[in-house]
Amino acid sequence: MSQPVAIARCPTYQQDLVDQAVHDAVDLLGGMAQFVRPGQKVLLKVNLLSASAPEAAITTHPAVVEAMVKAVQSAGGHPIIGDSPGASVRYTENGLRSVYRISGMADVAARTGAELMLDTRSETVSFPQGKLLKRIEVIRPALEADVIISLPKFKNHVLTTFTGATKNMFGVVPGAQKALLHVTPRTLSNFVEVLLDILEWSAPALTLMDGIMGMEGDGPSGGRPRQVGVVLASRDAVALDVVAVQIAGLPAEQVPLLKQSIARGWWSGRTEDIPTLGVPLDEVKLADFRPARPNRHPGGTGVPLLDRYLAPHLVNWLAVKPVPQRGRCTACGACVRACPREAIAIHDQLAQVNYGRCIRCYCCHEMCPQKAIDLAQPWLARLLRL
Repeated sequence: MSQPVAIARCPTYQQDLVDQAVHDAVDLLGGMAQFVRPGQKVLLKVNLLSASAPEAAITTHPAVVEAMVKAVQSAGGHPIIGDSPGASVRYTENGLRSVYRISGMADVAARTGAELMLDTRSETVSFPQGKLLKRIEVIRPALEADVIISLPKFKNHVLTTFTGATKNMFGVVPGAQKALLHVTPRTLSNFVEVLLDILEWSAPALTLMDGIMGMEGDGPSGGRPRQVGVVLASRDAVALDVVAVQIAGLPAEQVPLLKQSIARGWWSGRTEDIPTLGVPLDEVKLADFRPARPNRHPGGTGVPLLDRYLAPHLVNWLAVKPVPQRGRCTACGACVRACPREAIAIHDQLAQVNYGRCIRCYCCHEMCPQKAIDLAQPWLARLLRL
C-alpha cells in the first residue's frame, strides 16, 4: 500500500510561512524525529539543475531548504546541502560553489550553519536487484549519509512529462555519468527504468517537494514559473509524484515514471489509492496548468534487431527536436558541454545540432541559460497529429 502524502498550503517564499508549511507537512507524517535521530548526517538532496537564481523556478528554493535545515537541526541531525547538477556544470568544487552561490544555497549555509557538499568523489556500488542497473556510480556524500532527504521541485519535463520526486534522485549520480546514462539505455522506457533503479537504490527516508512556485510549459528549465502554492511531503517518492501530477492536471498513467512504477508494484495505478493528509487535494488542483508540449518520443519495439536499425529513424521522424535560435543563442557552449552524444558544435556564433547523432534527450534544452533552444515537431509527427 502506498504511503500517505501530506499537503500544506504556502502562498509565498516568506521564510516564516515556509517554515510553518514545512513543519506542518512533516508533522502530519509524525514529525522529524520519525526520520532523523541526534548525531546523524543528513544529505538534503536538492534539485540544482543549473546555476540559476531562485526566482527562475528551476531549482529548489532556498527558503524551503532553510526550513528543512532548521527542522533537521531541531531533531539533532547534521544537515548537508548538496547535489550533482546538470551536465553543463563542471562537477568540481569550484563548479559546485558557483551553483550554490547563484541558487542561494550558500546563503542558507551561512545563515544556518549547514554544511555545503563539496566532496566530488564517487564510488561504484553493486545493486543486483536493479532492473537495468546492476552497478551504479554514486556520489560519496550519498553513500556516507545516514539519512537522505529529497527536496525536489514541482516542474514539467519535456522528456519525462513531469520531473519531481522520482527523478530528483538522478542527482546522486556524478557529473559525466549522468550524460552516459542518457545514451546507453537507447529508449525512453529504458531510461525511465534507469531512473527508477537509482531511486530504489537511494531510498530517501523523506521527500518534501517545493511546490510553492512550480514550472509549467516546457520544463525543467525552458518553461515559465507558475504559482502552485503547496508543500508536499511523503515517505514515498512515487506516491508524492502521483499527487503532484494530479494537482497539475496531468494524467498519472501518462507520466512514464509513474506508469512504469506500476509494473514494479510500487503503486496500484489507481490515484484514489494514494491517501492524502492535511489540505484536501481537490482544493489545490489547478485547472489551467500548462503541460509540456506533446512529445511522442519513440520507445522501442522490443525486437533488438529492429531497434538497432529502426529506432534512430523513429527519433528523427517523430520526436520533437532541439533547434537553437539565432538572436537568443550567445554561443556560451553550455549545450555543447551538456550533450552526451557530442552532437552540438558552435559555428558562426550559433549552436548547431547534428540530428543524425542527436538522441532527443533534451539535455541541451534543459541546460541552456538563455532559453535559446526551442523544440520543434517534425513534419511527420504533425501530419499524424502526434
